[in-house]
Amino acid sequence: MTATQRFDDTFRSAPAELAAPEFLPARLARACAAALGVEGAGLSLHVGALKTPIGASDEVTAYAERQQFTLGDGPCLRASDDGSTIAFDEEDIERNWPEFWQSLTTETPYRAVLSVPLPPPLGPLVVLDLYVRDPAALTRLPREEVTAVVTRTGAELALTVTGPEFPDDGSGWLDTPDARRRTQVWQAMGLVGVEFDLDGPDAIAVMQGAALASGRVVDDVAEELVTGRVTPGELWDEPVPEDDAG
Repeated sequence: MTATQRFDDTFRSAPAELAAPEFLPARLARACAAALGVEGAGLSLHVGALKTPIGASDEVTAYAERQQFTLGDGPCLRASDDGSTIAFDEEDIERNWPEFWQSLTTETPYRAVLSVPLPPPLGPLVVLDLYVRDPAALTRLPREEVTAVVTRTGAELALTVTGPEFPDDGSGWLDTPDARRRTQVWQAMGLVGVEFDLDGPDAIAVMQGAALASGRVVDDVAEELVTGRVTPGELWDEPVPEDDAG
């Protein structure tokens, strides 16, 4: 069976809870992981400084994305910036992003990642991350199979893009719980920016620093700001939670 056949089989047999249109990226991520024999796959949307998770094959992979976003850099962001496929093994991640490496190895089973921008018209705005436990699995992964699966993924996503207002064009990608949660980061960014007279990227950096200092992810900090449980001026006064689940 070819990678494309495995992709199609998994895509057609998605569980009922992923049947709604907004979960198309999650269904595609599951199909990518199954087709290529990797442990995790995630799709994310990059528009300027804004990075939004639109679908993951499983919760562990979704959490790995939140870790990467909290640290402000990583394989996925690098691939989006460069517009090219990049493989990162243990040494690469540890050398380039030691904090991400520590978080990845202590809180997930993953040890390497292949980050692949989708082909135009969606790439490099949309990036696929493939996570593996065994770094050697990346070198064994046939690149022609990766290309076929990524092309198939891009074609399915492109069918839902209905106009030039992408991604706010009714595709529904931003309606999933993870995407809506990330939207709170952009809302909180405005609150922090006004409080400290900062532009968007610097306001996000403040939230990232507060998240790292308290052992959480940025999405958690943003939720507290948006709901009013914490004000921007209180960000550095928060205690480290004892039972954070990520």
